[in-house]
Amino acid sequence: MSPAAELLAQRRTVLLDFDGPVCAVFGVITDEAVADKLRTLLPGDIPADVATARDPFRVLRYAATLGVDIAAEVEAEFHHEEYRAVSDAPPTTGAFEVLRALDAIGHWVVIVSNNSKGAVRRFLHLHGLASTVAAISARSDADPDHLKPAPYLLLQAMRQLSVTADECVMVGDSVSDIEAAHAAATPAIAYANKPGKRERFQSHSPEAIIDTMTELLPQ
Repeated sequence: MSPAAELLAQRRTVLLDFDGPVCAVFGVITDEAVADKLRTLLPGDIPADVATARDPFRVLRYAATLGVDIAAEVEAEFHHEEYRAVSDAPPTTGAFEVLRALDAIGHWVVIVSNNSKGAVRRFLHLHGLASTVAAISARSDADPDHLKPAPYLLLQAMRQLSVTADECVMVGDSVSDIEAAHAAATPAIAYANKPGKRERFQSHSPEAIIDTMTELLPQ
C-alpha cells in the first residue's frame, strides 16, 4: 500500500484543496487577467512587484495593507471573477471519481481553499458534486491571515466537523498546502501536478506525494 493510501485508510477526514486537485479555476479566465482587473481598484502608486504580479492573491494581500475598505472592495471583485471563472473551469482528471469514491466508503471530504466559498460551492453544484462534500472551508473575507499557508481554514474545517487533527489528512498541490497542514498538526499529501513540483515538495517533507488524483482512489 502506498503512503498516500495508508494515510487515507487511517484518517476518515480529507481536507482537499480546490484549485489544482479539483479543477483549474483560472484555466479559461486567466489568473493574470484577474490580477489586472483587481489592480484597477488600487489607489495611488503600486509597488513594482504588485504591478507585475500574475497572482491575484498577491494583489489581494497588498490591498489588505491599504485598509479595510479597499481590501473588502478588492476581495469582492476577486470573488466575482472566481464565481465567473468556475463556470468554465476544466475539471482535474480523476477528481470527480475520487470525490464520489471517498464519499461512497464513508470518508468526509472538506474543500479547504483560498478561493472564495461561493465559487467553490458554485462549481460543486454545477457538476452535481455537492453531496460528496461534507463541508467547505474557504475564503469568506479579505483578511490574508486567514489564507493558507496559515492553518486558519484547516482548523475551521476541523471545527465544522468536530474532528481533531489526527483524524485528518490534507491534500493539496502547493507548498502552502503542506505548510498549512503541518501548522495544523495534520499530515499532507502533496499533488505534484506539474514538472518540478515533486522535487520542490520533497524539501518540505510532505508525508506522501502523488502524481495523479486517481492515486487517491480506494485500493
